[in-house]
Amino acid sequence: MPGKKESEALRREQIVQAAFSVATREGLEQLTVRLVATEAGLSTGLVFFHFKSKDALLLALLDWLLDSLFERWEVSEDMSPAERLLALIRLDLQDLSPDEQAVVRLDLFFTYWAMAVRDSAINERIRHAIERSRHVFLPAVQALIESEPVRFHQVTPEGFVTVLLGITQGCAMQSLLNNHRVDVEQILTVIRALLIPFC
Repeated sequence: MPGKKESEALRREQIVQAAFSVATREGLEQLTVRLVATEAGLSTGLVFFHFKSKDALLLALLDWLLDSLFERWEVSEDMSPAERLLALIRLDLQDLSPDEQAVVRLDLFFTYWAMAVRDSAINERIRHAIERSRHVFLPAVQALIESEPVRFHQVTPEGFVTVLLGITQGCAMQSLLNNHRVDVEQILTVIRALLIPFC
């Protein structure tokens, strides 16, 4: 029954969107199945039918959030390796914009980040999302290292990606600490100067 599965997927999405609205308005710690059901215009029983517990709902919301923050970006292969890498970094930093939705998603992500210290399921999901991000950057980093073997002598692609992710995640943390006021263009200018020192 394809129609039934599709409608169940739509219902789950409706519930996750309602959970996002509740978490945004009330805070993740105050989220309850009852509040989510009210927000979605559904019965509590129907929410429990789709998500067997509040924890299952919280994990579904986290999965949705991680998919929106750690997208699988693609950039043109026609650019130089450094420009391709800069384009990927620009896409990664787009969540630092002062746009209200981006701010809310980033705030919610850091709430989950704090929860990951004591919750192994949340921790595993965040680690998996960051690993996906590593794999997005890795081909562009490998191409850059191969294009300038003398300059990047003894630099491993894994080490390079670790530093890049440290920069982008550190910028996200700075955004949170500075009330979402970071100059993404300045960050990109600095990264460009590091990647392309003679431009």
